[in-house]
Amino acid sequence: MKYLTLITLFILLMAGKAKADSLWIEADAKGQIGQAQTIKVIFGSYNQYRLQKVTGEFQEVKDFTCWAISPSGKHISLQFTPKETTYEASFIPAEKGTYVVLLENKQRKVEDWSNSATKIGVAKQHYYARTIIQVGQEQIMAKETLTDLTIMEDGKSTADSVVNLLVLLHGKPVPNATLFMRHPEMQEQKLTTDQNGRVSFHAPKPGRYFALVTLKFETPGTYRGVHYDVFREKATLTKVL
Repeated sequence: MKYLTLITLFILLMAGKAKADSLWIEADAKGQIGQAQTIKVIFGSYNQYRLQKVTGEFQEVKDFTCWAISPSGKHISLQFTPKETTYEASFIPAEKGTYVVLLENKQRKVEDWSNSATKIGVAKQHYYARTIIQVGQEQIMAKETLTDLTIMEDGKSTADSVVNLLVLLHGKPVPNATLFMRHPEMQEQKLTTDQNGRVSFHAPKPGRYFALVTLKFETPGTYRGVHYDVFREKATLTKVL
Protein backbone atom coordinates (compact mmCIF):
# COMPACT_ATOMS: atom_id res chain seq x y z
CA MET A 1 0.00 0.00 0.00
CA LYS A 2 2.84 2.37 0.88
CA TYR A 3 4.47 1.58 -2.47
CA LEU A 4 1.25 2.37 -4.35
CA THR A 5 0.88 5.60 -2.40
CA LEU A 6 4.38 6.68 -3.44
CA ILE A 7 3.62 5.90 -7.08
CA THR A 8 0.41 7.92 -6.91
CA LEU A 9 2.27 10.85 -5.34
CA PHE A 10 4.93 10.69 -8.05
CA ILE A 11 2.30 10.75 -10.80
CA LEU A 12 0.59 13.76 -9.23
CA LEU A 13 3.88 15.61 -8.92
CA MET A 14 4.77 14.93 -12.54
CA ALA A 15 1.33 16.08 -13.66
CA GLY A 16 1.86 19.29 -11.73
CA LYS A 17 5.24 19.84 -13.37
CA ALA A 18 3.79 19.28 -16.82
CA LYS A 19 1.26 22.04 -16.28
CA ALA A 20 4.13 24.37 -15.31
CA ASP A 21 5.85 23.88 -18.68
CA SER A 22 6.62 26.90 -20.84
CA LEU A 23 7.20 27.74 -24.48
CA TRP A 24 10.52 29.33 -25.36
CA ILE A 25 12.68 30.17 -28.39
CA GLU A 26 16.29 29.17 -28.96
CA ALA A 27 18.55 30.68 -31.61
CA ASP A 28 22.19 31.67 -32.02
CA ALA A 29 22.88 35.04 -30.43
CA LYS A 30 24.73 36.29 -33.53
CA GLY A 31 23.93 35.98 -37.22
CA GLN A 32 25.36 37.08 -40.54
CA ILE A 33 23.80 38.67 -43.57
CA GLY A 34 23.06 36.06 -46.22
CA GLN A 35 23.42 33.06 -43.91
CA ALA A 36 20.39 31.06 -42.74
CA GLN A 37 19.48 31.52 -39.08
CA THR A 38 17.79 28.55 -37.37
CA ILE A 39 14.94 29.19 -34.93
CA LYS A 40 13.81 26.50 -32.49
CA VAL A 41 10.57 26.55 -30.49
CA ILE A 42 10.59 24.34 -27.41
CA PHE A 43 8.00 23.33 -24.83
CA GLY A 44 9.10 21.99 -21.46
CA SER A 45 10.88 22.92 -18.24
CA TYR A 46 14.05 24.94 -18.66
CA ASN A 47 15.43 24.55 -15.14
CA GLN A 48 15.67 20.76 -15.60
CA TYR A 49 15.98 21.19 -19.37
CA ARG A 50 13.17 18.69 -19.78
CA LEU A 51 11.78 18.91 -23.32
CA GLN A 52 8.36 17.63 -24.33
CA LYS A 53 8.10 15.63 -27.53
CA VAL A 54 6.12 17.19 -30.36
CA THR A 55 3.99 14.03 -30.47
CA GLY A 56 3.32 14.25 -26.71
CA GLU A 57 2.32 17.14 -24.47
CA PHE A 58 3.70 19.62 -27.00
CA GLN A 59 0.42 18.94 -28.84
CA GLU A 60 -1.36 21.10 -26.24
CA VAL A 61 0.46 24.26 -27.40
CA LYS A 62 1.49 23.46 -30.99
CA ASP A 63 -0.81 26.12 -32.48
CA PHE A 64 1.67 28.95 -31.89
CA THR A 65 2.62 31.81 -34.19
CA CYS A 66 6.27 32.85 -34.40
CA TRP A 67 7.86 35.57 -36.50
CA ALA A 68 11.00 37.70 -36.76
CA ILE A 69 11.16 41.49 -36.95
CA SER A 70 14.09 43.02 -38.82
CA PRO A 71 15.93 46.14 -37.58
CA SER A 72 13.94 48.25 -40.05
CA GLY A 73 10.63 46.79 -38.83
CA LYS A 74 9.91 44.21 -41.54
CA HIS A 75 7.90 41.21 -40.32
CA ILE A 76 9.31 37.88 -41.44
CA SER A 77 6.91 34.93 -41.38
CA LEU A 78 8.48 31.68 -40.17
CA GLN A 79 7.35 28.27 -41.41
CA PHE A 80 8.07 25.53 -38.87
CA THR A 81 8.80 21.83 -39.30
CA PRO A 82 8.29 19.41 -36.37
CA LYS A 83 11.33 17.51 -35.11
CA GLU A 84 11.48 15.20 -32.07
CA THR A 85 11.38 17.82 -29.31
CA THR A 86 11.38 21.07 -31.29
CA TYR A 87 9.68 22.94 -34.08
CA GLU A 88 12.31 24.45 -36.37
CA ALA A 89 12.33 27.19 -38.97
CA SER A 90 14.93 29.44 -40.58
CA PHE A 91 15.30 32.82 -42.23
CA ILE A 92 18.16 34.69 -43.90
CA PRO A 93 19.04 38.10 -42.38
CA ALA A 94 19.35 40.87 -44.95
CA GLU A 95 20.04 43.82 -42.62
CA LYS A 96 22.57 44.76 -39.98
CA GLY A 97 21.19 45.34 -36.52
CA THR A 98 19.07 43.50 -33.96
CA TYR A 99 16.47 40.99 -35.11
CA VAL A 100 13.71 40.24 -32.60
CA VAL A 101 12.01 36.84 -32.72
CA LEU A 102 8.56 36.74 -31.09
CA LEU A 103 6.06 33.98 -30.35
CA GLU A 104 2.50 33.90 -29.12
CA ASN A 105 -0.06 31.20 -28.49
CA LYS A 106 -3.58 32.20 -27.52
CA GLN A 107 -5.12 28.97 -28.77
CA ARG A 108 -4.66 26.62 -25.81
CA LYS A 109 -7.97 25.18 -24.67
CA VAL A 110 -9.48 25.81 -21.25
CA GLU A 111 -8.30 23.25 -18.70
CA ASP A 112 -9.13 22.32 -15.13
CA TRP A 113 -5.87 22.54 -13.14
CA SER A 114 -7.52 22.23 -9.73
CA ASN A 115 -5.57 19.04 -8.96
CA SER A 116 -2.25 20.14 -10.44
CA ALA A 117 0.65 21.53 -8.42
CA THR A 118 -0.46 25.06 -9.32
CA LYS A 119 -4.05 24.44 -8.11
CA ILE A 120 -5.26 27.44 -10.08
CA GLY A 121 -8.62 25.94 -11.02
CA VAL A 122 -10.29 26.12 -14.41
CA ALA A 123 -7.98 28.33 -16.44
CA LYS A 124 -7.28 29.86 -19.85
CA GLN A 125 -3.60 30.48 -20.55
CA HIS A 126 -1.72 32.48 -23.16
CA TYR A 127 1.98 32.05 -23.96
CA TYR A 128 4.54 34.55 -25.26
CA ALA A 129 8.27 34.18 -25.99
CA ARG A 130 11.11 36.39 -27.17
CA THR A 131 14.76 36.21 -28.17
CA ILE A 132 17.10 38.46 -30.15
CA ILE A 133 19.73 37.85 -32.83
CA GLN A 134 22.46 40.41 -33.42
CA VAL A 135 23.70 40.86 -36.99
CA GLY A 136 26.80 43.04 -37.15
CA GLN A 137 27.67 45.70 -34.58
CA GLU A 138 24.90 48.23 -35.23
CA GLN A 139 22.55 48.53 -32.25
CA ILE A 140 19.43 49.15 -34.33
CA MET A 141 16.09 47.63 -33.32
CA ALA A 142 12.58 48.18 -34.64
CA LYS A 143 10.30 50.16 -32.31
CA GLU A 144 7.30 47.81 -32.38
CA THR A 145 8.58 44.51 -30.98
CA LEU A 146 6.11 43.74 -28.19
CA THR A 147 3.65 40.96 -27.48
CA ASP A 148 0.81 41.38 -24.96
CA LEU A 149 3.17 40.33 -22.15
CA THR A 150 6.85 40.98 -22.79
CA ILE A 151 10.15 40.46 -21.00
CA MET A 152 12.84 42.50 -22.73
CA GLU A 153 16.35 43.68 -22.06
CA ASP A 154 16.43 47.20 -20.62
CA GLY A 155 19.65 48.72 -21.90
CA LYS A 156 23.02 47.04 -22.25
CA SER A 157 24.53 44.61 -19.76
CA THR A 158 27.15 46.16 -17.49
CA ALA A 159 30.77 45.12 -17.15
CA ASP A 160 30.11 43.29 -13.87
CA SER A 161 27.68 40.88 -15.61
CA VAL A 162 24.53 42.61 -14.38
CA VAL A 163 21.63 42.33 -16.84
CA ASN A 164 18.65 44.69 -16.67
CA LEU A 165 15.21 43.52 -17.78
CA LEU A 166 11.82 45.19 -18.21
CA VAL A 167 8.41 43.50 -17.92
CA LEU A 168 5.55 45.06 -19.90
CA LEU A 169 1.86 44.20 -20.14
CA HIS A 170 0.18 45.81 -23.15
CA GLY A 171 3.16 48.15 -23.34
CA LYS A 172 2.94 49.30 -19.71
CA PRO A 173 5.42 48.41 -16.92
CA VAL A 174 4.35 45.65 -14.51
CA PRO A 175 5.37 46.46 -10.91
CA ASN A 176 5.89 43.75 -8.26
CA ALA A 177 5.90 40.92 -10.80
CA THR A 178 7.73 37.73 -9.85
CA LEU A 179 10.38 36.81 -12.41
CA PHE A 180 12.33 33.55 -12.41
CA MET A 181 15.79 33.59 -13.95
CA ARG A 182 17.29 30.22 -14.89
CA HIS A 183 20.53 28.81 -16.25
CA PRO A 184 21.23 25.07 -16.61
CA GLU A 185 24.35 25.31 -14.41
CA MET A 186 23.06 27.71 -11.76
CA GLN A 187 20.51 27.84 -8.99
CA GLU A 188 17.26 29.51 -10.02
CA GLN A 189 16.95 33.18 -9.07
CA LYS A 190 13.57 34.52 -7.94
CA LEU A 191 13.31 38.26 -8.51
CA THR A 192 10.67 40.99 -8.20
CA THR A 193 10.22 43.93 -10.55
CA ASP A 194 10.30 47.43 -9.10
CA GLN A 195 7.58 50.06 -9.49
CA ASN A 196 8.76 50.72 -13.04
CA GLY A 197 8.63 47.07 -14.07
CA ARG A 198 12.41 46.75 -13.98
CA VAL A 199 14.61 44.05 -12.48
CA SER A 200 18.33 43.26 -12.53
CA PHE A 201 20.17 39.97 -12.15
CA HIS A 202 23.76 38.79 -11.95
CA ALA A 203 24.92 36.53 -14.79
CA PRO A 204 28.37 35.20 -13.86
CA LYS A 205 28.36 32.23 -16.25
CA PRO A 206 28.29 32.31 -20.05
CA GLY A 207 25.47 30.53 -21.83
CA ARG A 208 21.75 30.83 -22.52
CA TYR A 209 19.67 32.42 -19.76
CA PHE A 210 15.92 31.94 -19.45
CA ALA A 211 13.54 34.43 -17.84
CA LEU A 212 9.94 33.58 -16.98
CA VAL A 213 7.08 35.69 -15.68
CA THR A 214 3.47 34.59 -15.11
CA LEU A 215 0.56 36.91 -14.36
CA LYS A 216 -2.71 35.54 -13.02
CA PHE A 217 -6.04 37.34 -13.22
CA GLU A 218 -9.17 36.28 -11.36
CA THR A 219 -11.20 37.19 -14.41
CA PRO A 220 -13.77 34.65 -15.58
CA GLY A 221 -14.68 34.26 -19.21
CA THR A 222 -15.55 31.83 -21.99
CA TYR A 223 -13.33 30.43 -24.74
CA ARG A 224 -14.81 28.33 -27.53
CA GLY A 225 -17.93 27.77 -25.45
CA VAL A 226 -16.03 26.61 -22.33
CA HIS A 227 -16.15 28.67 -19.12
CA TYR A 228 -13.00 29.49 -17.15
CA ASP A 229 -12.47 31.18 -13.78
CA VAL A 230 -8.82 32.22 -14.05
CA PHE A 231 -6.85 33.83 -16.86
CA ARG A 232 -3.05 33.61 -17.06
CA GLU A 233 -0.45 35.34 -19.21
CA LYS A 234 2.95 33.60 -19.38
CA ALA A 235 6.05 35.05 -21.05
CA THR A 236 9.63 33.86 -21.52
CA LEU A 237 12.83 35.50 -22.70
CA THR A 238 15.95 33.59 -23.74
CA LYS A 239 19.23 35.45 -23.98
CA VAL A 240 22.74 34.18 -24.71
CA LEU A 241 25.45 35.94 -22.70
